[in-house]
Amino acid sequence: MAEITDLTERWLEKTAALDAEIFPESPWGIDMFRQNIRNPYDHPVVALEEGIPVAYGILRQIDDGEVLLVGVREEDRRKGLGRRVVSELLKRADPGKNIFLEVRDSNRAARHLYESAGFKEISRRKNY
Repeated sequence: MAEITDLTERWLEKTAALDAEIFPESPWGIDMFRQNIRNPYDHPVVALEEGIPVAYGILRQIDDGEVLLVGVREEDRRKGLGRRVVSELLKRADPGKNIFLEVRDSNRAARHLYESAGFKEISRRKNY
């Protein structure tokens, strides 16, 4: 079972490479991940299997929170790992604050994941 821990410089390069594999059309990039680990408002986590990043997520909490990014390696999807990452992000959120996220309507797997974690749709952006 994957261990979920803070994303640090140690895992930065491999996590950025995983992100580019998962989201080739718009990778977050190593510089953005580096900013996230240095920003006191950000809570980046990584899931490791035998020392290899297989999933990650970032929560930003200034007042209300926002899940900025969640990614799971393709061969590790549908095993509950995404749910564990989201759960870990929510544990790091300030109690009693709202947490928001955006997800494409066409991304049914992500929508199901977030709904199972208790998120509710409150609006839709045109052309998202």
